[in-house]
Amino acid sequence: MPSHMKKQTDSRPAEGAAPGASFIPGPESAFVTPVSDGPTPQRPRRRLLWAIPAVIVVLLAGAYVAGGVYFQSNFMPGTTLDGADVSLRSVEEVAAEKTASLDGYALHITGQGLDLTVSAPEIGLSYDGTAYAQAALEQVNPWAWPLEVAGTRDLTLEADPVFDADKLAQIVTPAVEERVRAAEETTGLGVSYSAEAGAYVVDEHAAASLLDATAVCERVKQAVSELSPTVEIGDECLSDASALQAAADAANTYLASAGTTLLISGQLVLDVSPDLVSSWVAIGEDLSVSLNEDAIGEWVHENVGALDTVGKTRTYTRPDGKQVSVSGGSWGIVTNEAETTTALVSAIKGGSPQAIEIPLKQSTGFAPDQGGRDWGNRYIDIDISEQYVRMYGDDGSLIFESACVTGDPTQGYDTPTGVNPINSYKALDQTLKGLDYDEDGEPDYESHVNYWIPFVGNLVALHDADWRSNFGGTIYQGNGSHGCVNLPLGKAAELYDLTKVGDGVVVHY
Repeated sequence: MPSHMKKQTDSRPAEGAAPGASFIPGPESAFVTPVSDGPTPQRPRRRLLWAIPAVIVVLLAGAYVAGGVYFQSNFMPGTTLDGADVSLRSVEEVAAEKTASLDGYALHITGQGLDLTVSAPEIGLSYDGTAYAQAALEQVNPWAWPLEVAGTRDLTLEADPVFDADKLAQIVTPAVEERVRAAEETTGLGVSYSAEAGAYVVDEHAAASLLDATAVCERVKQAVSELSPTVEIGDECLSDASALQAAADAANTYLASAGTTLLISGQLVLDVSPDLVSSWVAIGEDLSVSLNEDAIGEWVHENVGALDTVGKTRTYTRPDGKQVSVSGGSWGIVTNEAETTTALVSAIKGGSPQAIEIPLKQSTGFAPDQGGRDWGNRYIDIDISEQYVRMYGDDGSLIFESACVTGDPTQGYDTPTGVNPINSYKALDQTLKGLDYDEDGEPDYESHVNYWIPFVGNLVALHDADWRSNFGGTIYQGNGSHGCVNLPLGKAAELYDLTKVGDGVVVHY
């Protein structure tokens, strides 16, 4: 627009404008903010409202960082470590306690004649407490403390003890060397029988001469590492125990025959114990193992031979209760010691228990009891003092009884006491001829008997005596027989039918 056509500007204030305000015309003829010399209170209030949250954030961040830093060296509340409460305890405290926890530990070393104790201070035994506590602490994220602090946690951690192996060797090695020197001075073979174990074992007193100090140290170190209170040193620490063990094994092979039994007529009379077998095993200085057969023979003679009963005194109780003691006679057991020894040696070498029927030269069919009685229920009892004959059956019941007349002791014709069998001379209708004591060339007497039941050769027998009218009492004293046992005719017939060859006859007072 031409300058001469410019619109005139109205410099007057607008209606209602504050005094002193300028009016600046514009395209819209708008008002501008009045300029004032006084303060405006709205701006500081707005700035304060923004500052409070910022401060809170800064404080929370500081607390979080402080907590994270704290829990990098301290355990959170509610924490147990291997069962112990470590809440809010520092790593240093827990580490020191763990390190000192083994101060009272000691290891007792025994076996192979050793007996010594190693304590924790002597070998510097302890835990690496710092590593232990630090590793436990690292199981929890310290920066997660806001989430973790209110909870509980049970921490577990394997901790291996540490110790000075050189110090341990300085204690153990001299003790082993001293034990070896002492063992070398012994005369033991290194293998011996243990009655308690019932077996041959490597004798630690002699075997200790084979102790290897290095092996012992390794065994002890293992025990210390496991914190065992005791450790027993065994054959694994011997430099060469194979020969000793081989000898023990060979001897135990013989010992395996323990339990062998010796029988007579199927009845147990002797048994072979481990202790007994051990007395027959011989171990040489070169650790050779053999069986002493001479020793077995001597044992058989003393023990099996003692089972012989012929002529020996037997004591027993008769079925009616009378206590009887009798000796003499041909009845009884005679053992075959040589054959028994051979059988027993074979059983021992066989290495397993066996039942051996003792070979007999003479048998009664019964094993002797504790009183030596070696006959069964069936037998004939002749009681000289009672002048009475009884016979008992297979079941022990009385099946025959009768008064009798035995040999005349006043004339020296006593009926021989003892135990004898009825023999094969048993017969009917016999003529008895006495000996020629009067030396007239003729028998002192001749008598006919119907029933002849002999038990001492063909000289002494039970038989009928029809020339007598009375039996029993004291007739035998002054008017007895020449040694036989006289019976009434009917009783002799009855007894003849009851008896058989081999039945036992016991004559006693």
